[in-house]
Amino acid sequence: RAGQSYPELHIHAHHLVAGVLREHGIIRMDAEAAVASGVTSAFFPHGLGHPIGLAVHDVAGFQQNERGGSIPRPEGHPFLRMTRVLEAGMVVTIEPGLYFIDMLLDELRANPAAKDVDWARVDAFRPYGGIRIEDDVVCTDGEPENLTRDAFALL
Repeated sequence: RAGQSYPELHIHAHHLVAGVLREHGIIRMDAEAAVASGVTSAFFPHGLGHPIGLAVHDVAGFQQNERGGSIPRPEGHPFLRMTRVLEAGMVVTIEPGLYFIDMLLDELRANPAAKDVDWARVDAFRPYGGIRIEDDVVCTDGEPENLTRDAFALL
C-alpha cells in the first residue's frame, strides 16, 4: 500500500521465512532471534524484490526524492534492491525465497546460532535447492493488486 516502507516489508518477509523454517523443524529459535542472528539470510539471501516498469532502473529503488539522494539499505541486508516508501502506481516484484545453498549454509555453520539449526533437516532439503514466489504487484492506496495471481486466476 502507498506509504509502506519497502525495507520494512523486506524485514517482515524475513520474519515470515523464520516462521516457516521453525514450523518445519529446520530451526529451533523464534523469528526475532533468527532475523537478528542472520540465520534467515542464509536461507533467504536476496532482497524481497525490486521496482519494475517502463524506464525503471535499479537506481530508482534507492532514490530519496525527485532531486536525488539515496536511501541506504538496512544493515545486514545488502541485496535489497529497493529502499523507498511505496507510492500508489508503483509496480514491484514480491519474490520471497527459501534456499539451501551450500556456500551460505557453510557460513551459517560457523555462526553461534548454528546450534539452533537442525542440520539433518537442512540436509534433507539440500537436493532441492530451494523455491521462490515471484509476483508482480501494483501499489495502490487500498488493497494491492497482485497482477501475477490475478492472471493465473483467469486460467
